[in-house]
Formats: sequence, structure tokens, C-alpha cells
Amino acid sequence: MKKAQATVRELGLASVLLLLLVAYLYISKPNTSPEPSFKAKCVLPENISCNSLILKTNGKLDFVLAQDTGGLINVTSFVCTKYPTFPTLPALNNSVLITSGEKAYVSGGNSGNEVNCSGRDGVSIPSASAGDIYDGNLYIMYKLKNGDSKFINGTILVKYS
Repeated sequence: MKKAQATVRELGLASVLLLLLVAYLYISKPNTSPEPSFKAKCVLPENISCNSLILKTNGKLDFVLAQDTGGLINVTSFVCTKYPTFPTLPALNNSVLITSGEKAYVSGGNSGNEVNCSGRDGVSIPSASAGDIYDGNLYIMYKLKNGDSKFINGTILVKYS
């Protein structure tokens, strides 16, 4: 009889240990909810907008600009930098004509231009890995059909890919 009682006691203890193990695994389970998706941000004024932007880990920016100014614009300079003050605006290799309501690559794509996003010194390319975030400024110079030059600046927040 004593032997049967020990077995029942052992079964009870095993059941309690099993319940504790299940409770521990339930409480300590890893968070499997998906990471919230990152959305690139680009802010520009005056009926000019970013249509697409991809920043590669080598610093090269593929950038599509859209405009709805009511006329033709000719983008002549484009700078992407973390430099805190107004940078020098070098001319693009190929100026880019964009009609109102349209979009075009200003850097990368079929533009013939390669624009790098520089660091705080305005020159060096920050070392980055895919998934790192670049937070910088955009400076754009364009000409209107009548020859007047316009300057705009904005900001970007984008993941390296």
C-alpha cells in the first residue's frame, strides 16, 4: 500500500512541475510580433515632392522628383548632406527637365547623375549597413522656363538598402 501512495505522490509532484514548466514557457515566450515597417520620409516645399528614394550603403542616392508647379522646371543642382549649414551647390552632370505633373530621376536611374549623401562634414560618405537610417538635408536648385532660378531645401529620413 505504501508503494502505491508514493506513486500517487510522485504523480502529483510531476503534474505540478509540468504546470510550472508550461506557465514559465508561456510567460517567457519570445515576442513574435512583426517589427513595425519603416516608412521613408521626404519633406520638400512648393509643389515639389519626392516620388521615390533609395539610399544604397555606398552612399549613392536614387531619387525621383515630382513637381506640380504649373510649368516646366530644369533641375540644375542637387545635394544630399548632413552638413548643418548651407552647402556649395555643384551643378549636376546632366540637368533634368520635369514638366508639371510629371516626375523624373534627378540622381541614379536614367538621369546620368550620381549624388552621394554626405556626412556632417559635407564631404565624407558615412559608413553604413543595410537597415541603418540616414537623416539628412536636401538642397535643390532649379530654373523656371523664364530663366528665374529657385532654391528649395528639405529633409529626408531613409533606410540604407
